[in-house]
Amino acid sequence: MLTKLIIENYKSIERAELDFSKINLLIGPNGSGKSSVLESAEIMGFTKKYVSSIATHVSNNRIIEKLGSMAFFGNLVYNHETNREILISGEFKNSLISTIEVKLTREQGERKINTLASLRSSIDVEISRIFHILKANRRIERRLHGVTGNTYNIDTTNAHQLFYYACYRTEFKENIQMIREFYSRYGLHDVRWVPTERPNEYEIIATTPEGVDVNLADAGAGLAALFPIVVALSFYPEGSTVFIEHPEMHLHPKLQYELAEFLLMVLEKRNYQLIIETHSEHLLYGLLNAVAQKRLEPEELTVYSTRKERGKSVFEKMIVHEDGSLEGNLSDFLEADIDAFLDWLKA
Repeated sequence: MLTKLIIENYKSIERAELDFSKINLLIGPNGSGKSSVLESAEIMGFTKKYVSSIATHVSNNRIIEKLGSMAFFGNLVYNHETNREILISGEFKNSLISTIEVKLTREQGERKINTLASLRSSIDVEISRIFHILKANRRIERRLHGVTGNTYNIDTTNAHQLFYYACYRTEFKENIQMIREFYSRYGLHDVRWVPTERPNEYEIIATTPEGVDVNLADAGAGLAALFPIVVALSFYPEGSTVFIEHPEMHLHPKLQYELAEFLLMVLEKRNYQLIIETHSEHLLYGLLNAVAQKRLEPEELTVYSTRKERGKSVFEKMIVHEDGSLEGNLSDFLEADIDAFLDWLKA
């Protein structure tokens, strides 16, 4: 579980110190710095994707990696001031990893990883096991190909392949049941794959209350768009930290609100930590309602309101009360909704 993330000099973030709990929302308008938090986490966890070379030294319970130059450093450093150093630091609990610190300059960098025990497998495997990022580029095609047996490196592009692989394997019965339980709430029962007339091609099918089989891609854009998220969150290893980018994409307001119920279900069954970048006040209200109903403790929900001040990202931690109310400055786009409602009342 990621308990603290410190970011310095990355894009519009000069400095941010974010404390995380069980389920966390970064909510605010476009360009306010939400995406930079997810990007920073990805750089911290999957550094190899961003630097030219890595030389690793292991000493006791510390791993030190000397990093080569970082592509496009001038575009990533705060205010394009290339004399600055980018710092991304994370603290963890209930994990073999206690801290990760990444420092990057124009010429070189360093990643330090402190562990609680000598890792038997590589550090990258351990990080990929506990640390996951679900990007917004997700969809489901009408017809699909391929099979995978990989239950760690799941993303929004291969979730359907994992579903194909797991559907008829007894060790994944509980995972498949979670997926089917979610879709049955919307009248789509027995979600499954069926082969088409072409070799190595299949469809994801569900049965309606009328007994009609429908392709999930045709069952509604919102429910189809959720499939990669629902599958991934049903299969990640228990105790994982999962970053999710805009889970509300393509969802109508009611489904955004009800998405909170699925997130609460996976929290209970899989013991995840969720860190969510969102524009959705409906998702926020769904989680606050869970607090009001005593199904989620106030300290288990952390909400950061994000905004820009003079070109600099500001993250304000809001106070969640036991009655589900929220104390703090609302982001601009939430204020716009309230202003529009008040204007409508006056009309």
